[in-house]
Amino acid sequence: MIRQKLIIHDSVPPNRYRFVVPETGFRIEGELTMESLLSRVKKHYMENGITLPPDWKEVVEDHLCRQLPHGWCSYSDGNPAQGVAPNLSAENIIKGIKSLATMAMDAVSGQEVFVSQEEANKRAEICARCYNNMTTNFCAGCSAMQQITSLVAKVKGSRTTPLDSKLYTCGVCGCRNEAIVHVNRKVLLSGEKSETTNARPEWCWVKNDDLTHAVDSLKI
Repeated sequence: MIRQKLIIHDSVPPNRYRFVVPETGFRIEGELTMESLLSRVKKHYMENGITLPPDWKEVVEDHLCRQLPHGWCSYSDGNPAQGVAPNLSAENIIKGIKSLATMAMDAVSGQEVFVSQEEANKRAEICARCYNNMTTNFCAGCSAMQQITSLVAKVKGSRTTPLDSKLYTCGVCGCRNEAIVHVNRKVLLSGEKSETTNARPEWCWVKNDDLTHAVDSLKI
């Protein structure tokens, strides 16, 4: 596997040093140095009795790089990493939910639009433990968030999962995770470009329909 590593060491990256523990979903955020981030990661794993592999530091750095813009990291072969620039604006999220609602309503006759509760719960677990499950910077009471909440309800109806409070916005597609976990994968893929799907991590259930394998892949 070709990993990414930081090439800028004299500046703090956008949104600081952070890591989402894939085994537990615990979010370690706000660190000003890589050393302090690694220290907190190690502490969390030790406190939870989870064994760290020999290359865990490289994995933490790779996960961080996969959330940073172009210019911050390079691939392990020395080539510049492409970088990412998630569009988590209210306008983009609202546009994505509206498109999702349209796709769900226009699904071909006879096609199941929604998945079972069991599958939705498993998907939610994967999303909650993924570093692409990103928070936004607008408040719960603002008009944009109220519109997003209304549109999400329009898509999923009364469907919920036990992890709804931990589901945010997908940094790859800009979708609200609490909505898409309920929607048939074929419906989602019908409106997604192949390059977007390919940008998803291997454990992403949109990319990998084997949920057991996806969950097993969620580890450092």
